[in-house]
Amino acid sequence: MRLSNLSSCAKACATLLASTAILFAGCNGAMTSTATNAKAITVTGNWQITAATSNATLPALSGELTGTSTSMTGIFHSNAASACVSPKDAFTVSGSADADNKVTLTGAVAGGTLTITGALAADGKSITNAAYSVSGGSCSLASVSATAQSYASVTGTYTGKFYDKDSATLPVLQMTATLTQSPASDTNGNFTLTGSANLGQNPCFTSPTAVSSAIVTGGSFTMTYTDLIIGNSVTASGTFSTDGKTLTITNWVLNGTCGTDSGTGVMTQQ
Repeated sequence: MRLSNLSSCAKACATLLASTAILFAGCNGAMTSTATNAKAITVTGNWQITAATSNATLPALSGELTGTSTSMTGIFHSNAASACVSPKDAFTVSGSADADNKVTLTGAVAGGTLTITGALAADGKSITNAAYSVSGGSCSLASVSATAQSYASVTGTYTGKFYDKDSATLPVLQMTATLTQSPASDTNGNFTLTGSANLGQNPCFTSPTAVSSAIVTGGSFTMTYTDLIIGNSVTASGTFSTDGKTLTITNWVLNGTCGTDSGTGVMTQQ
């Protein structure tokens, strides 16, 4: 073979190798870019974690999670009767989700370590296959399956009816309320509610009423409406839907010059 032919072959081989190197570099660059640019999932909001089976140690937790899947922190408390901590005892957790969106959160509680795990949903609103456990301390608890859900803000105009405990069909209060939930929780993981309401033609409430002592925690709420002149008040407590549009009043209590009364009700966002 002539030297000129060998030279041409060498040049062709060099070109092929250079092209291959560029191709692999491009592939590696694309893979790196995809991994680096994976979108963090926002988790900030009001959360409730409820054990799937009954237990007296920590039946349910509620509070605020803040941050994204890459770095999240939270402040929680027991939002039900517990054998080891009071609902006023707040505890913090922190952690993140891995590349498969598996969440691991840990924090100290009652002398032990709380661990929460599960798979973070793509919308950041729930954790599926959730579980939590406590290692050591007075709240020691073997891993229990749970549901973990974020709840939308209870903010907007709501209308509804309160029914007397002795009559499920005759409303004693017809309410239109404007509510605003705080954007962040307090130091215990509770969100506050502010606002006012019109309680219709009920003689016990003849002037505008203001919300006082109102909190939201997880999927539960408690709020008190007080007549600004007469001083009569009605305190309502209950649960609400995950989208924040339906408030189910499991109990309301009337206090003041009209005596006492109680019952149930429902309010829907307009």
